[in-house]
Amino acid sequence: MAAKEIYDYLPTKEADYTATELTVTPQRILTETADKKQVVHEYDSGSPDVVSFSDNPVCEITLMWPSITESDAGTILDMYLDTNKANARERTFYFSHPDGHSYTVRFLGPLSRKYTRNLMAGSRRAVDQITLGVEGIKP
Repeated sequence: MAAKEIYDYLPTKEADYTATELTVTPQRILTETADKKQVVHEYDSGSPDVVSFSDNPVCEITLMWPSITESDAGTILDMYLDTNKANARERTFYFSHPDGHSYTVRFLGPLSRKYTRNLMAGSRRAVDQITLGVEGIKP
């Protein structure tokens, strides 16, 4: 069996924002999804017909930080909200994946952070979940 990563199938692509890379190592990668832009039609006989719109893969990575430092939570928020960086979903940026590669990605949804305060345990921050659309590998 071949040891392959999404890296092996993606084109090289420069990000819109290149000054810094998001290097906050996720505590969990919930999913790494790979797909292709295709539509499946089913004939009356039940046999499928697949129409491919592109040979390029469509990949997404969903990340989670159940407990994160104030500084790292701020780094993620800054990357998301700063109009010169990602500006939410508008611009691509580089993400350092735990697989050892850097990818050109964009946020695919809103950013949700949690702050909980417990008298016994103190306060805790978390970034519930973010999904990054992978558009290529860093040149």
